Amino acid sequence: MCVSGIFLTSCKKRPEPQEVALEFMHAIQESNFERAKEFATKESQQVILLYSIFDGKRNENEREKIKNAKLEVVNHQENGDKATVTILNSSASQQETLQLVKESGQWKISLTLESILPTYVAPGTMDMNSMAPQTTDSSTAH
Repeated sequence: MCVSGIFLTSCKKRPEPQEVALEFMHAIQESNFERAKEFATKESQQVILLYSIFDGKRNENEREKIKNAKLEVVNHQENGDKATVTILNSSASQQETLQLVKESGQWKISLTLESILPTYVAPGTMDMNSMAPQTTDSSTAH
């Protein structure tokens, strides 16, 4: 029994990063975006809203496949107030890595636009050098 002085205190420990990640993913699977927001940082709220718009455009077959997918934590790492959890999604047969941070002492999913739109390039992050055509320097070739 956990008793502290006259007041009863909860014995339940705070959820581990992998528990938070699974709860979040299950909420997303069920298209329950309000519940998903409970497991996400304040900054992630807009990304979840955007994701919900994409989700609304799915057909019933896609939605059913997502709902029936099995989710399994295959890896997790904690480093201070940051963590990563990798989940295997059986419907896509691929792994998804979620970033978590501690917010007010609780683990929360940290989403960015890049995490839901892999081809998204944040403004100001484009490297002009990587776009330049590759040339060989003829003065060093003999």
